[in-house]
Amino acid sequence: MSVKRKGSAKERELANFFWERGCAVLRGCSSGGGVRKRYVPDVVAICRGRVLVFEVKYRSRYAPIKIETDKLEKLIAFAERAGGRAYILVKYGREPWKVLDAAERVGREEYEKAVELRAFMESLLSAKIDQYF
Repeated sequence: MSVKRKGSAKERELANFFWERGCAVLRGCSSGGGVRKRYVPDVVAICRGRVLVFEVKYRSRYAPIKIETDKLEKLIAFAERAGGRAYILVKYGREPWKVLDAAERVGREEYEKAVELRAFMESLLSAKIDQYF
């Protein structure tokens, strides 16, 4: 399986994960490529009125991940336009998906300290609904 196909499969897996938890979700079909005038994030999930904008990174084994400055700035700008927040979703091999605040570099230490996606979603979805109104 090509790297591009593997990345698309991981993005679809995440989109399904959010959808199954009651979120409205979109996966950027071009994932940033082929769009010149605007940025398209990998995954956007809207959960209980919160807009979550994700850049998705998967590696089969541990290696530092570098997000280009331009891409990171566009990710954050997209999230701000949507009234949401930008995150990086990272997965190494069979390790769990982890959520990190948008940053240019993700190393082993940052990954180890990050919250697992399931715990992130549980805390988000268990928040009192009246805090949004």
